[in-house]
Amino acid sequence: FFFNDTATTEIYTEQIVGSVRCVQETAVYSAECPDLTLVDLPGVTRIPLAGSDQPKDIERITREMASRYCRDPRTIILCVIPANSDISTSDALQMAQQIDPQGTRTVGVLTKIDIMDRGTNAKRMILGQDIHLKLGFVGVKGRSQQDINDKVRVKKAIDSERQFFATDPVYSTFPPGYLGTDVLIDKLTKILFKHIRTLLPEIIKEINSRVKDCETRLRDLGPSLPKTNNEKMQLVWNMITEFSENFKNSLRGKFDHRSGARFDKQNVSGSASIKMLFAELYEEFVEKGFKATNDYSDKDIEKAIIMHQGDSIPGFPSIDSFLYLVKPQLEKLREPAIECVNNVYVYLESLSVKIMNRIFYRFPQLIEDVSEIVIKVLQDERDQTRQMVENLIDAEEGYLFTNDYSYLMSRATLIPQQKQDAKQIDPNKLFIEEMRNRIDSYFSLVVRNIRDTIPKLIGFFLVRQSEERMQFSLYNEINKSFAIMESLGEPAHVAQERETLSRTLETLKKAQKVLKKDPDLAVTMKETEEDDSSPNQAGGADGKKATTNDDGARNQGQAKKTNSSLFG
Repeated sequence: FFFNDTATTEIYTEQIVGSVRCVQETAVYSAECPDLTLVDLPGVTRIPLAGSDQPKDIERITREMASRYCRDPRTIILCVIPANSDISTSDALQMAQQIDPQGTRTVGVLTKIDIMDRGTNAKRMILGQDIHLKLGFVGVKGRSQQDINDKVRVKKAIDSERQFFATDPVYSTFPPGYLGTDVLIDKLTKILFKHIRTLLPEIIKEINSRVKDCETRLRDLGPSLPKTNNEKMQLVWNMITEFSENFKNSLRGKFDHRSGARFDKQNVSGSASIKMLFAELYEEFVEKGFKATNDYSDKDIEKAIIMHQGDSIPGFPSIDSFLYLVKPQLEKLREPAIECVNNVYVYLESLSVKIMNRIFYRFPQLIEDVSEIVIKVLQDERDQTRQMVENLIDAEEGYLFTNDYSYLMSRATLIPQQKQDAKQIDPNKLFIEEMRNRIDSYFSLVVRNIRDTIPKLIGFFLVRQSEERMQFSLYNEINKSFAIMESLGEPAHVAQERETLSRTLETLKKAQKVLKKDPDLAVTMKETEEDDSSPNQAGGADGKKATTNDDGARNQGQAKKTNSSLFG
């Protein structure tokens, strides 16, 4: 809010903070204030005040709040200490030295100099003789509570402060740069300016990164909602086209700059995810050492041969014994195949939902309608594909056949005669071993064939057909439903987000423009942009920022914001 007088300030403060003053964050704007973020942090409160809503763990809350703001390396810490207390017991000074041990961004501020005990003064503290700070201390005389009650203006209070230091027998002998609010402002301005210039490359990188993020998000949100039904229909068609192209490009592994996708080492998407599902199909059946007849003992195979031998002459095993033993093994291939179909369907559904939520974000009601159509298309293709896979397994079980050359050469002839002595030959064992080998060979052959065939069925009839049908089905169903156009509207939070992003983008571009005006800053900005374009450089930085302007220091008004945390 803007303020011009004390009364207005109190009114707005009462509206925002309430009658019970607790921890709050409030933005204050004025044409006479320096352009920076001043975070007025509370002192460490150990005991909750009676009649307040302060929680029992108020000490932990205030410590964590102060630490959270002051840990930011871009923050300048104003360590406010009353001069009429023992400086060595200051919680604020202790925390500042822990967070900023080098003292490169900590400034000490001594207040209440005018109400110290008679015969004492703050000379040693101000000169850093008691406790040394790299950036030093500044002594100030603020308004008393009576001055605040009497609504004494700040300008008059500063004049009173100058008069106090000029007439005091001790402080009047101080060299310049140690006393007064004006000195504190100048000192802080110079420190902020040097701090900003040091962090400028990092700040420029973050500005560029945030500009890109804002532009990408605004592009995702799209323009404001049109008014006529024809314009709304055109908007929906454009979004459907974008959704369909995104869906297709994701599955085919094509890069789409409109998708907003970024490199991610952890997540694999698109066709790669589906190929991983295909690679897992029947993986347990092709592992080294697996044999289909591991489930059968020699007695099981012998029993099957005897059961289907019938009344024929011994020594000629029936094909029925082979069918009896191999079909249960072939049936094991059904469940993994159906599971693969379902897994691919689940992935396609999750991918479509992810893309829908991004493209149709502004229209929650439209997401529901489009989602229903998309899922219907995917379910239809899934059911058809599943039926084809079922038919393929049925064919493998119901009609045993192969033209495989190696199988025909090694397993399609009669059992050869053995050269050993006839007394040493056990024909039953010979038949059992041959039956086991033929079952293992045929099962391995079937697995090898359908491990290629089933992914082809799924890839064509589920994945490709879904891609081809998706856009047409969406157009067709949307055109049939006029109710969709009537209910088309975006939530208030979407319009608010677009407005906020537009203002943020405008501010960031102004910052870029200001930085480019200064020759020195422009060179730094150009070097930073070149670093950002290099694939080996990381861009962006996190943290809180603010701006400081100083008419007395060149380029200061052109720098990006830096925080100043004040706590005592």
